[in-house]
Amino acid sequence: MLVMEYANDGDLHKYLQKNFVDITWNKKLYILWKISEGLSVIHKKNFIHRDFHSGNILSTSYQSWRICDLGLSQPSNSTLSKNEIYGVIPYIAPEIFKGSAFSKESDIYSMGMIMWELTTGCKPFANIDHDVNLIYKIIDGKQPKITNDTPECISNLMKRCWNPDPSKRPRITEIAA
Repeated sequence: MLVMEYANDGDLHKYLQKNFVDITWNKKLYILWKISEGLSVIHKKNFIHRDFHSGNILSTSYQSWRICDLGLSQPSNSTLSKNEIYGVIPYIAPEIFKGSAFSKESDIYSMGMIMWELTTGCKPFANIDHDVNLIYKIIDGKQPKITNDTPECISNLMKRCWNPDPSKRPRITEIAA
């Protein structure tokens, strides 16, 4: 049996849809920090989430943020087939579509997409069909446009999370610091 705290504010995307105009940059940074702390716990246990997106981040009445749906999580040294791709297309790192295994670095790519969603209030690539054409665009390096009001430090961090070379992406401990 699994017992969880009730998340009456729903997931991050629903929270942003309902409250985006009232969320200050300080609040966005706080939410980002709490989410990154949660992913840090997962990575410190040497696990990878593998399905990290705004629908799997829940808010409680106390503005605590919890990462959920760990059903696809695996130890980082798992020998699970590289041919199995799960998740929401815009949040999946390009190397996964090229046949690489999920990794902590692919979770970081997803974190960059979550950061973008937090700064815009929109899901990445919401205006594009989530099909094989989007997959090819992601493989070719397509990234969502960062809005002009995004602080430079956050913009730079997102770009680092989306680096096509997974080894050049920041570690979660750097993001959570």
